[in-house]
Amino acid sequence: MRKIFLKHFNEKGSGIVESMLVLIVISILVVVVMDRYETIIEEAKKVALKTELNNLRQAILFFKIKNSRYPESLKELITSNFVIPYKGDTIIKAKYLEHYSIDKEKNILDSFDLPFAYDRTTGRVWSVKKGFENW
Repeated sequence: MRKIFLKHFNEKGSGIVESMLVLIVISILVVVVMDRYETIIEEAKKVALKTELNNLRQAILFFKIKNSRYPESLKELITSNFVIPYKGDTIIKAKYLEHYSIDKEKNILDSFDLPFAYDRTTGRVWSVKKGFENW
């Protein structure tokens, strides 16, 4: 039996067939993994968008409380500072928003690399990504 098994592997062309089978199996695995990877990336972007919107809305609310008005634009949240004094000394001096992705014009970008939309009269902020406008 062992001689028959070894003889089969010594035949011409058997290495090519085995190589093709291995390539087919690897190709199927790559397709399945890539599809799942893209789904995971999309879900992560959705979670990040929810978090970013929440942070922006909190920063806008804090800006309104401190300044009695909504910011003129979202750029104002990343360029202006606030100070919280205590007995004449400064405790906190920081920006309303820090460490956000921004483009060349200092527009704040969402997790899909699109600028957020903002209504300065109501303080409403939302994503311009199709399907996420009402979040």
